[in-house]
Amino acid sequence: MDVNRPAGVNRAGQMIRTDTSSLSGSKGVGMSGFRPHPPQSGRDWEVADPKVLAPMLLAGKHAVVTGAGSGIGQGICVRLVELGATVTGIGRTDSALQKTAELAAHAQGKFRWFTADVRDCARVRSVIAESSAELGMDLLVNNAGGQFYAAAEEISDNGFRSVVDLNLNAVFTVISEAKQFLAQRGGSIVNISLSGIERGSVGLAHSLAARAGVLAMTKTLALEWAHLGIRANCVAPGVVISDSLPEAVAASLRDRVVPESVPAGRATPVADVAELVAFIATPAGRMITGQLLQIDGAAHLGRGLHMIDEWPPREGRE
Repeated sequence: MDVNRPAGVNRAGQMIRTDTSSLSGSKGVGMSGFRPHPPQSGRDWEVADPKVLAPMLLAGKHAVVTGAGSGIGQGICVRLVELGATVTGIGRTDSALQKTAELAAHAQGKFRWFTADVRDCARVRSVIAESSAELGMDLLVNNAGGQFYAAAEEISDNGFRSVVDLNLNAVFTVISEAKQFLAQRGGSIVNISLSGIERGSVGLAHSLAARAGVLAMTKTLALEWAHLGIRANCVAPGVVISDSLPEAVAASLRDRVVPESVPAGRATPVADVAELVAFIATPAGRMITGQLLQIDGAAHLGRGLHMIDEWPPREGRE
């Protein structure tokens, strides 16, 4: 899932909008009191393409990626195919998955897809079983997810449960069905998470509760399934500005959220996330398990990625 800051909707149907005025303070200090972070520079940023893994490194391997039709999931699929893997993409619409297939058509591996809502337990279990019965499974990437942004008191019971169902319960369903295939020859689970789940993020009580559950599950599976050769990790991007975002949202992220909240002063490129996921699937990643790998430019150490503009409150309790 792409981590971004578009307008959210609270329980009353009111829009929670991004206010870019906080960067308009004097002498480079925003009205919120935070000096904008300058973009990180150096030789590594002079390289346009972060791809470092050898061609065909993943030849003969089968990966399953959920949320494969856009953003991070799409980028991961294309990179794995470039490295020679056979990739099964799972998404909700044929048109989005067809676009991923077109982007991967030039590569040495193979991309195929199934439409499924990961919250549909019976359907997604069927897809996992059908796609892996002959090929087995070497890598599972749980990328599908999403949420709306609202203060905790504005989240309804139904809203909370819906977000947890998508970001926690569905992840368990996919993993539990994939386990039999991952155990055949040892495999890797990568759960795409959020930056800062251990510190909190205003406006994301429901989603962070779910992601914290995924992290706890990931660490537990790293223990329980280690003897099967199965590794499990979470990868947590910070702000990712993908091509699928509306321009107004992308501009808000570039102009406000990143300068205020990311010490590196840059968004996380999709290509960086994809390369890290691919690396974890290689033999060089064989001792990496039970980890939360935050690829966020130190956003989890800075101000934090907070999704409600009117925070902290201007006035305390009366």
